[in-house]
Amino acid sequence: MKRTSVALMLAGMVALAAPADQVVSLLRGLRPSAPAVHGNLAVFLLTGPATGSRDYVTLDRAISKGWVEVEEKEGGEVNTVRVRNKSSQRVFGLAGEMITGAKQTRMLQQDVLLPAKSAWLDLPVYCVEHGRWHGESDRFGSKGQIVAGRVRGNAANNQSQGEVWAEVSRSNADLGIVTGTDRFDAVFEDEKVQGRLEEYRRGLGESVPALKPDAIGVAVAVGDRLVCVDIFCSPAMFRKMWPRLLESYVVDALASTPTGKLSAGEVSDFLAEAAAAPIVSQPTVGSGQLLRIDGADLAGSALVSGSEVVHLDLFPGEQTDPGPLRLDIRRNGSRR
Repeated sequence: MKRTSVALMLAGMVALAAPADQVVSLLRGLRPSAPAVHGNLAVFLLTGPATGSRDYVTLDRAISKGWVEVEEKEGGEVNTVRVRNKSSQRVFGLAGEMITGAKQTRMLQQDVLLPAKSAWLDLPVYCVEHGRWHGESDRFGSKGQIVAGRVRGNAANNQSQGEVWAEVSRSNADLGIVTGTDRFDAVFEDEKVQGRLEEYRRGLGESVPALKPDAIGVAVAVGDRLVCVDIFCSPAMFRKMWPRLLESYVVDALASTPTGKLSAGEVSDFLAEAAAAPIVSQPTVGSGQLLRIDGADLAGSALVSGSEVVHLDLFPGEQTDPGPLRLDIRRNGSRR
């Protein structure tokens, strides 16, 4: 009996170690290109060992086609919504992707791979609209938009609803965006921002993935400040996600004015630091395993399914105190 217990324990340790080893191997094999630059935004394409060839259905497409339904929980919860995948394909949602409407606009807390023909699942989210708690419908839609890297990074580092609201407010203030409910998606409706977005699309849109067709991701910097790293399982998946990711990176560029330049060597150093950082498992409502990467000066996550690292993101650490963990804030009559 004792030998059996030890064997089961070791088997569990191996099962957990395998996805972490996949992540470390991927990080060690990445190579950054020379940057493609437009204005103060620099994009380093990352090449390395693609872990798969899949081209997953994205959450925004699945919602628009009616394949996936997203609703408020009964009574409404700030940090939880209900989701159901009615299609026969797995659907990928990226941490920071916004779902709009219902009682208030939210963003996904973490990457998720919705299983085919799923039951209703409780999906963790953050609110990115501070003030509204009403709507004509309990159903969410999607405009295919992702919050800025600074908001995603704040969420990854602090895991706090209050900090996410504060970062949304700072970002809107930096861009001169004023709304009654301080919602992040308003930035994509501003005419001046739309004009600047178009400039960056012309400079870094279709041309960037074409520079290295085998690229599986990017490291993005504004001036000398690294904003984030996004890596996918395949070049096809990276190209699919690129237009929406670029828009989110541009918001970071427009809201910041750092000087200087980041080098490819500094990007490599950051990736090496991530490869040496502790990796722990965390719950996911979907398929696969979700891992948290938690270094001294960085934070991130990886969604692993079988042999594939579906998506991996990394953000530089923050110097601010993250404060108490607040992951399930319910409506209590206070201002949202």
